[in-house]
Amino acid sequence: MADTERSLISKIKKLLQNFPCVVLVGARQVGKTTLLKQILPQANFYDLEKESDRKIISSDSEYFFSNAATPLIIDEAQIEPQVFESLRVVIDENRKKNGRYLLSGSSSPDLLKNISESLAGRVAIVEVPSFDWQEAYARKESNFAKSIFDIHKLEKLKAKTSHDELLELCLYGTYPEAFLSRKNEFKYQSWLDNYIKTYIERDIRALFPSLNLNAYKRFISMLAFSSGDILNNAKFASSLSVSEPTVKKYLEIAEGTFLFRRLNAFQSNKKKTLIKSPKGYLKDTGLLNYFLKIQDKDQLLSHPHYGQIWEAFVIEQITKGLERHQFNLDYYFYRSKNRVEVDFLIDSPKALLPIEIKSGTSTDLKDLSHLHSIIEEFNCPYGIVINNSPKLIRLSETIIQVPASYI
Repeated sequence: MADTERSLISKIKKLLQNFPCVVLVGARQVGKTTLLKQILPQANFYDLEKESDRKIISSDSEYFFSNAATPLIIDEAQIEPQVFESLRVVIDENRKKNGRYLLSGSSSPDLLKNISESLAGRVAIVEVPSFDWQEAYARKESNFAKSIFDIHKLEKLKAKTSHDELLELCLYGTYPEAFLSRKNEFKYQSWLDNYIKTYIERDIRALFPSLNLNAYKRFISMLAFSSGDILNNAKFASSLSVSEPTVKKYLEIAEGTFLFRRLNAFQSNKKKTLIKSPKGYLKDTGLLNYFLKIQDKDQLLSHPHYGQIWEAFVIEQITKGLERHQFNLDYYFYRSKNRVEVDFLIDSPKALLPIEIKSGTSTDLKDLSHLHSIIEEFNCPYGIVINNSPKLIRLSETIIQVPASYI
């Protein structure tokens, strides 16, 4: 499994054909280093977490890049920010030569800032997620993401996973090493403990030396319990005894280190009665369950937050697939002040697509009146209901039910 070819490889190779430099970003332990080596197996490789490699580059980075053979891989590039300025100089000496540099960086909001300031127009940035469902079980990729804007193609989808497998993934999460250790409870729990400890005490401490680490860790735990809810900064601030600007900074850090996904509320000029505050959730349900102290499937299924956990799980799978194959997408949720709600909206140049996510095995059409109203109001081509039914069927002319095992 550790050597399974990731679904992103094809996209990254195409980007290397069109850009001098490609940078892989993402949370720690999602498999960026393995990807680097799979994409350019013969390239010279430098890991800036190794002191010897760091000294080679940092002593005179401009000289290093001017004389280094390409293609060249640099792992954990955020450790030496001057790398990006030196790369700009050497790239500009021959802007038409693509595929020269493949970099990675994790847990650093400053990384994107350094890239945008130094390498604008010269670099493609790819977020590397954790495993998707098919990668976790070494299956052929579903066509759901490629077909999502064509209802006739959606009707031809086939199941790729089983319900039991999805529950296992939802419980353990999709970080590669964690998922692979799921059969060994001690190893799995130790991995989670160490992941949180390293994230807080090494990454966050290094990036934000003045941050109150205890308060920030409590904040992450509160985010877990608030997953799927409207974000209430005032409530967080009161509970943590910090200011609302501090809570805003905590949210930015959680997002910037790829731990948390914010979903903004969809806004329309047609209505002034829409909720405007965002909602969000921890991106990995293994970490989410860790904070909620959920350790087996029975606890997961009976937990009062199971609906929100399942929603986060499905949305992450959808976005992972879409971002491999689609471009220029925005993600939202919809909620009016009179409680008309849609879990997930995909806004693309092709269409606005509403998606409802249910954890049950069946969905009654009478419970989807709000989805019909959104489809009609915003001229959506159709809507999708994702649940745990064994059957993919049309529920109406404009609503299709797609079982989670098909996506």
